[in-house]
Amino acid sequence: MHAIHYELSILAKAIHHKNLSAAALHVGLSQPQLSRIIAKIENELQIVLLDRSAKRKSGWTPIANQVSEIYGKMQRRLELELLTVSKNEMVAELHIGTLEGLASFAMKMAEVCFSKVGIKKVTLDIYDLSELESYFLSGDLDLIFSSKSPGRQKYKHLIEIGYQRLDKIEGERNLDVFSTFEFNRIQPKDRPSHENVLVSNSLMIRKEWLETYGGSGFLPSEAKKGKAKDQEPVLLIGSELLSPQLWSEISTSINES
Repeated sequence: MHAIHYELSILAKAIHHKNLSAAALHVGLSQPQLSRIIAKIENELQIVLLDRSAKRKSGWTPIANQVSEIYGKMQRRLELELLTVSKNEMVAELHIGTLEGLASFAMKMAEVCFSKVGIKKVTLDIYDLSELESYFLSGDLDLIFSSKSPGRQKYKHLIEIGYQRLDKIEGERNLDVFSTFEFNRIQPKDRPSHENVLVSNSLMIRKEWLETYGGSGFLPSEAKKGKAKDQEPVLLIGSELLSPQLWSEISTSINES
C-alpha cells in the first residue's frame, strides 16, 4: 500500500462535516480537490467512503467513519510514542560550558537541570571565549553561558538572562593583563606599548594578579539577572540539537530560579 498519510489526515478532518461540500469549506480545499483525495483513498484501500447515490450532496458511508477512527487512534498513538521519546531524551547527559565570570549562573543551571528538568548527569566546564565558541560550534557543548553569540548565525535557542559590567583597571605598573581571547583579537599595530604583558585564560589569575602585582586590564563585574543598558549581556544559548521540549523546560526553569 502506497503512503496515503496526508490523504487520511484530510479525511479525519472532513469526516466531522456531514457531506463533501460542507467539508470542503472547512479543510481549506476546493470540492474537486477534496473529491480527488477521497477517490485516492478509495482506490488505494478498495473501499467506498462516499455514498454518491444522493443527487445533490454525497454523504459519508459507515466505513468512512471507521477508517477515520482507526487513523485517529494511530495518530494519537504516534503522538504518545513521540512524547515518550522526547521525555526519554530529556533524562540524559548535558555538557555545559561557561565563561569563568559566569560560573555562578552555570552552577545554578546545573542545579536546575537536576532538580527541575530531570537530567541525570551534567558536565560543567570553564573556557575562555574563543574555546567556548569553538567547542559549541563543533557540537561538543549542549548549553553555554557567554557574553557573545558564537559566529554570525541566529540561534533559535537563545535567551538573555542577565548582565555584567566590564571594568577597566588602570594601575601605575608598566604591564598589561589580557585574557587569551582579548590578546588574540588585538591587531599587530595595536599591540600594547607597555614593557610587560601577562596573558591568561583564567579570570581568577588575571584578577588576583591585578590586585597583588598591579597593571592594567579589564575585569568583568559580578553577573546579575535582568537587563541593563550599555552593559555586557549574559546569554544562555542551547544547541540546535536540543529538543524543543527540553529547551522549553530549561529556559523556563532558569528564568524562574
